[in-house]
Amino acid sequence: MRDKLLDRGIPPSVPVVAGNAPVPSVLRGADLLNDPVLNKGTAFSREERHALELEALLPWQVETIEQQVLRCRRAFDAMGSDLERYAYVQTLRERNLTLFHRFLADHIEAVMPIVYTPTVGSAIQHFSASYRSPSQGVYLAAPLQERFPEILRQACGRHGAASPSLLLVTDAQGILGIGDQGVGGIHICQGKLAVYTLCAGLDPQRSLPVMLDVGTDREALLADPTYPGLRERRLNGAEYDALIERFVAAVEQVCPGALVHWEDFGAANARRVLERYRGRLPSFNDDIQGTSGVACAAILAGLRGLGQRLANQQIVIFGAGSAGCGIAERLWRLLQRHGLGAQEAADRLWLLDRHGLIHAAMEAEGLAAPPPAARPYVKRAEQLEGLGRDGQGRIGLQSVIEAVAPGILIGTSTCAGAFDEGVVETLCRGCERPIVLPLSNPTALAEITPEQLLRWSHGRALVATGSPFAPVTLDGRERIIGQCNNCFVFPGLGFAAMAVGAREVSEAMIDASIEALAESIPASRDPEAALMPPLSAVQAVSRAVAEAVARAAVDEGLARSAASHDEALARLEACRWRPEYAAVQPGWLGSQ
Repeated sequence: MRDKLLDRGIPPSVPVVAGNAPVPSVLRGADLLNDPVLNKGTAFSREERHALELEALLPWQVETIEQQVLRCRRAFDAMGSDLERYAYVQTLRERNLTLFHRFLADHIEAVMPIVYTPTVGSAIQHFSASYRSPSQGVYLAAPLQERFPEILRQACGRHGAASPSLLLVTDAQGILGIGDQGVGGIHICQGKLAVYTLCAGLDPQRSLPVMLDVGTDREALLADPTYPGLRERRLNGAEYDALIERFVAAVEQVCPGALVHWEDFGAANARRVLERYRGRLPSFNDDIQGTSGVACAAILAGLRGLGQRLANQQIVIFGAGSAGCGIAERLWRLLQRHGLGAQEAADRLWLLDRHGLIHAAMEAEGLAAPPPAARPYVKRAEQLEGLGRDGQGRIGLQSVIEAVAPGILIGTSTCAGAFDEGVVETLCRGCERPIVLPLSNPTALAEITPEQLLRWSHGRALVATGSPFAPVTLDGRERIIGQCNNCFVFPGLGFAAMAVGAREVSEAMIDASIEALAESIPASRDPEAALMPPLSAVQAVSRAVAEAVARAAVDEGLARSAASHDEALARLEACRWRPEYAAVQPGWLGSQ
């Protein structure tokens, strides 16, 4: 988008910020209407239409943005499927950026599940068939990796223009429980950046969605003549690591100080990449740190509402990928903050993968070795006594629950229906009010539905899900189902880190985001209330999260742009963008 302005001779040194003083533009007529940053459509005033040669191109009425949003909502509701709605809002984004964000802000609960989970997963799967024109995003393909700085400059702006402050980056190997999706992964970056703007107020001109095209191992994409990405097997090993290093070096060179949000990397690479680079450039991985933050906030809130302590809990996590191990690590840290020693905290965490309970004798028994991130929680031989095994020698979920009597059960497995009636009944025999988080998404991959859980637990379970579910009526009472949506953490966390110029995203900053979210959850005050806030509250929650994170960055001396809490909060407000039209007038964008 910045390059479009440059190609027309317009240096983007003055950002297009809603509510600003009038924005000068050298564009006229159709060129102006085709620019998503400056286009206002029917909201151009009479004076603007005359001065900018738009009178012949627009119908008579001068409309407010509220009227335009009403038209958008009517068109949106008339669509026959969610994929059609996704295509509609994508087109809106590409034609009128301000209206797109205002439509999303005014209709959060209807539109966010379309631009983000769960519909974005389907859109990604249909990327090859639906691709029509260059989308707003950056593609860095493996054959061009030696030129990454040059290519990144093409996207970020040249001739002294300000570079983006936040890059949302994926290699699309671990998309939303549906795995390797190749260059279709650009849609997850676009969706999450829309959520950043909606929830925290990130200026869309300060962000950049980046697709690292390292190939794909999905046979259907390799065989598809319409697949627009690199039609080769994925890089791995040293070749993959060299590409990531070249990308990071390009970011340091072209966008110094920018925050990197790593997204949907495969389990073998996600944690390695995060740990290798988090101290070198400010960065975090939402699948590891964001998912874990939201889940832990739900757990802390639920326990407070029940009057229970985290230190007294046994916790079972079904699924030992990036998300499951990230949650385990975050809980391990929290358990120590609540008074347990490191080993005692690890002993409270019971992780299972497709081979059953992760324990020390797995390799000796011919099972796959546990992933490196799960090794701190491997169970010793003495901890396996009394645990039943199936016909293949695995220690299954029900056996673990029966022996451990956990108060918390978390699903990150993408195994639909894994928490069956027997599992729930066993869980409730050992715990009066269990907390259950079936976090796998999209919806079809959830370990259990809220209706099943509440019916089988006779309403005793507290539940929050990874995908949106409708309220459940049980015994004449409606239960609102909270969604453990990462949008309650990552926008505030990333926006605050960007706004205060954090040198790194520290554990204390993430802990601050968790505590701020936990305080906002209704179940922390009433166990019968929802275990997450409603989506309609996401902007208020994100503001609280951002403020807590900004203060934590100052306290640790990590904020380059703020020396005090007051300065940090002022930076947040100064960086916050709002979807409102600025006046446009003939002229030159930027000083000469």
